[in-house]
Amino acid sequence: MSTNTTLVMINTFGLLFVITNSLALGLRLPIGQIHAHFFQNWKLAVWVLLVNFVILPALIIGFAALVPIPSDIKIGYCIVALAAGAPFAPALTRLAKGNVDMSTTLFVVMVVVTVIAVPFVLPLAVSAVVPSVQHIAVWDVAWPLLVFVIIPLLIGCLIRLRYEEVAASWVRPLLIISITGLLLYTNLFLYSDWNLFVNAWESGAYIASFAVPILGIAFGSIISWKNVENRHACAITTAQRSITGAIILTIFNYTQPLANVSVTIINSFGILILLLLSMEWGRRAQAHKGAVADTVVATEQVS
Repeated sequence: MSTNTTLVMINTFGLLFVITNSLALGLRLPIGQIHAHFFQNWKLAVWVLLVNFVILPALIIGFAALVPIPSDIKIGYCIVALAAGAPFAPALTRLAKGNVDMSTTLFVVMVVVTVIAVPFVLPLAVSAVVPSVQHIAVWDVAWPLLVFVIIPLLIGCLIRLRYEEVAASWVRPLLIISITGLLLYTNLFLYSDWNLFVNAWESGAYIASFAVPILGIAFGSIISWKNVENRHACAITTAQRSITGAIILTIFNYTQPLANVSVTIINSFGILILLLLSMEWGRRAQAHKGAVADTVVATEQVS
């Protein structure tokens, strides 16, 4: 189990990741393009929001309610179910040769909806699944998300609008700090609470770590099946849950170690699965592009 000092270090690295990631995101967001892209594809965006905030949560929370697993693991499931908007989705979409603009737009919209919806819905979901847990007030859930996610995001956006060249020069260092913070957070948590990760083997957390991204990929692909690039963007953005939101919720609201263990397991395996899948999609897209180019050259030579 984590000592007080170790827990402070883990939480510090987690907050470092959340703040720097949100700030870096704001520094590179083209607000005007995102606004236009959302309204150009509003029907698809609505479907993605429906999947992320209604269908997937209903399935994940329903599973947690019905299966006899530890209460703290169930809390982790509720957090994963409702916290959408993964910071790595646009990068994975680029790797998969998908529609990066679509992925970025969906990601930003889901971050905003998460901050609005989670303070109201998550305490109700947790109370319904685990009645013994004390109900947390809406504002107690909302203020950490506003302070550590939304405010750095808005600051980054304002800096980009006023000092675009400065913003561009800050993005890379902030991303390096952000990723370093996430790695230190995850590895220190694994080291200090390794016994909990081992004990979670029989809880269903590892099954969920595969089921959640697979369900996200399936639903994301179904709602955008006609266009390959959009399909990859929607699948990745839906399958990867919000790491930033989950970290904030497990630091300030649901501090049970097993809840954080289940969240970490699901998010870690989700990133790994999507990374491998994105690389494969990108390889296929590149091969298809090369085959099309060869066909065009052959056709021109014949004609």
